[in-house]
Amino acid sequence: MSTWTDRARLFVKGKALLLDLGRPTLLYTESGPKRARYLLVGRLAPPDWFRLGLPREEVLHYPLPIDPLDFAWEGATLILPGLRVYLEGPPEFVETPYWAWPL
Repeated sequence: MSTWTDRARLFVKGKALLLDLGRPTLLYTESGPKRARYLLVGRLAPPDWFRLGLPREEVLHYPLPIDPLDFAWEGATLILPGLRVYLEGPPEFVETPYWAWPL
């Protein structure tokens, strides 16, 4: 299953959710700036990334125990339990312990 936005493509891959930003992007996260093309959410080990066709670099991984179908879009924000990805930049306030937005 996949979903398009004007900024990214979202895939459900087994027990993981994969957000492809289309190109490497500098993101501001709860742990500081990171460069990534892919945001991977789910409990996967790096060897599992290769099965998904992901490179070693450019992957921002959130090992959250989620149901990959338990997501929503609110405008340009991807909403998951415990994680928000704000594709249009920083929000007024952050609602979850994990978050990212492009710089």
